[in-house]
Amino acid sequence: MASIDARMANMFSDISLPYFLTISGSILISFVFVSCLFNDKARSISKFCWACFLKPFLSKDGCGDQQNNLEMFYKTQANVYDSTREILLNGRERALKLAIAHLKKKKDLVWIDIGGGTGSNIEKMDSFFPISENFTAVYLIDLSPSLCEVAKKRCQTNNWKNVHIICSDASDFKINHACADLITFSYSLSMIPTYYSAIDHAASFLDKDAIISCVDFGVQSSDTSIGRINTLGGLVNRHIPWILRNFWKIWFECDRVFLDPSRRDYLEYKFGTVKSLNLYNVTLGFIPYYIWIGVSQTEESENLMHRINALATESPYLAPVDQNKNDIVPKSKAFEAALKNFEKGLPYPSIFYQQEVWRIFFDEINPQYEQFKNQYIYAFTWEDPREDARILNLSSEDTVLAITSAGDNLLSYACLPDPPRRIHGVDLNPCQNHLTELKLAALRSLTQEEVWKMFGMGKIENFEELLITKLSPHLSSNAFQFWLAKGQKTFNIYGNGLYDTGSTRWALRLVKYLFKLTGSSDDVEELCQAKTLKEQRSIWDQKIKPILFNRFIGRLLVGNPIFLWKALGVPVNQASMIGGSILSYIIGTLDPVIDRSLISTDNYFYYLTLMGHYRKDNCPDYVSKKGYKLLSKSENSPLDRIRLHTDTLNDVFARLSKKRLTVAIIMDHMDWFDPKGVDAINEIKSLHNSLTDNGRVLLRSASVFPWYIKKFEQNGFKCEAVGVRTPGKAIDRINMYASTWVCTKISGHRK
Repeated sequence: MASIDARMANMFSDISLPYFLTISGSILISFVFVSCLFNDKARSISKFCWACFLKPFLSKDGCGDQQNNLEMFYKTQANVYDSTREILLNGRERALKLAIAHLKKKKDLVWIDIGGGTGSNIEKMDSFFPISENFTAVYLIDLSPSLCEVAKKRCQTNNWKNVHIICSDASDFKINHACADLITFSYSLSMIPTYYSAIDHAASFLDKDAIISCVDFGVQSSDTSIGRINTLGGLVNRHIPWILRNFWKIWFECDRVFLDPSRRDYLEYKFGTVKSLNLYNVTLGFIPYYIWIGVSQTEESENLMHRINALATESPYLAPVDQNKNDIVPKSKAFEAALKNFEKGLPYPSIFYQQEVWRIFFDEINPQYEQFKNQYIYAFTWEDPREDARILNLSSEDTVLAITSAGDNLLSYACLPDPPRRIHGVDLNPCQNHLTELKLAALRSLTQEEVWKMFGMGKIENFEELLITKLSPHLSSNAFQFWLAKGQKTFNIYGNGLYDTGSTRWALRLVKYLFKLTGSSDDVEELCQAKTLKEQRSIWDQKIKPILFNRFIGRLLVGNPIFLWKALGVPVNQASMIGGSILSYIIGTLDPVIDRSLISTDNYFYYLTLMGHYRKDNCPDYVSKKGYKLLSKSENSPLDRIRLHTDTLNDVFARLSKKRLTVAIIMDHMDWFDPKGVDAINEIKSLHNSLTDNGRVLLRSASVFPWYIKKFEQNGFKCEAVGVRTPGKAIDRINMYASTWVCTKISGHRK
């Protein structure tokens, strides 16, 4: 879905607007003519086409009275309205489900459906969220008497005693309740001339923690986002190509339906954006439409106030919960963005209105993000968290910062018996944090079996339904956009699943194809079922090793720089630190692992790479039953201690309160730096400022003695190798790195 915008731009770049109008109109009329001949709904379709496509060109201009104009349009088609609109009005049920998912209050609700027409929305809602059981009152507001008559009959048919049909203008209707929990515009805002007045009037009914929702046609472009990008909740597919913008805008204006961006712009100005989706009706020629969910921008909710009050110090985001109030600390990016919005009279950044506080504000248009091409590199984390916990002896006295990667390690730290008081994940790639957000949301909202299917097997049925109805309230709008676009394909039960995604999937695929070509797939499965280390070693030596470490294959794949970076994620600087043959390094990595732990029951890293999924008795802590029980509890969940930063480590360190971190786990990150550059030194100095006295840095390296260790020692750290790889011995279950180091900040040292 994310690539639709580019495809549309290419498709329509060389077509003139008049030509496109003529061709499209001819195709549509031909389609309608054929439908009328062969379809049982011929009469309904003919009425619909007459009213929508022909009558507007033959009728005189409206008299200026909106109700009269609506009746002229709807009177002849009121009885067939619903049967002819399903294919045109996409996303209505999805918008209703999304709105209900975000409501904190679930019973005795008051709902105002503005421009509700025939009551079809109420019937859709009733199918998954019964009207009689969950609503104190439902008010359908519409200005067309003909449509209201259909709605009244629908109420009688369904015996809805709590539904009230009000034929009134959207700008001044009255109801018997002072406020509402849910207000919806469903393909109605684009037909209301005084939309600003209608939106203001709706806002006057919005209760605390209430939701306002809109699904409608719209033709936004990048120009309409200038100056307020952080309020929009994500830019995926927001820019509509020029030809589509103008064609559909002109086409719909003939029916007095206005697709100009001002209506949505005013919604996003008036309210805080919770979720935002930009979509196309593919069936009818890529008509652009959107789904938007918002709240009062001055909402007094606990979460929003908690965030705003914490901005100046970034607590509880970047500092321990007991931070000294007298400390002078840098202002966070979130604080700066909120202040700018406040000065302009704009809502706070969209991320402030989300239900969860996991995701820290980030600038979506940061040019540094472009290198990742809207995809994550790692679908799972390689580092062994068991070793991290053993080496560091982590406890609730610690404030930990770690590179996010796929989030598995952060969740493992949260599963410890005495987890750290705060766990910060930092990753410059927004998509790595989108993936981690999804794991957090799943643990918060899904059953253990659903979590297992998603992240144990990497596949689940009806992912999109789960995303909208269960996961969405616990995701930021940006992460929600990402997973709506990619999730259904990623978790498709008929596909390869989650662990065949990310840039590193190419390495796993190549190994899989290699075993398939050599007829060794059964041998791999046998290796992954071995019950003893002796049996495992025998299978490895006799059946797997000769194929995997063939010198031709080694030179073609492992020795290839393109393969190393694109498939394995090994940059040039790190590869140069290995020393000697890369093939020998890989052999020295894998061969000792066979004698250290059983792949079948105690090494989920290699089990996953070979089998494409985990086992229930061999998986990361968060996927296990024990981990799920701990993390998913409703009160005092360790999940509440996690924060995700989409930035460089140096940027995060620069905004940290001094001496607030006790542990920084930076994986193999420093191997990537150029030894001749200053980036490593700058980061070491930032680490020194951010760590408490005796604070520790845990790092891994492809080198036995990495060049930057001396830089640490020169800048106030005592460095100790807590694990060094020797021939035939593995330092952990993965054994991917040549050494593991702990660098401890020397108490009282001044640089």
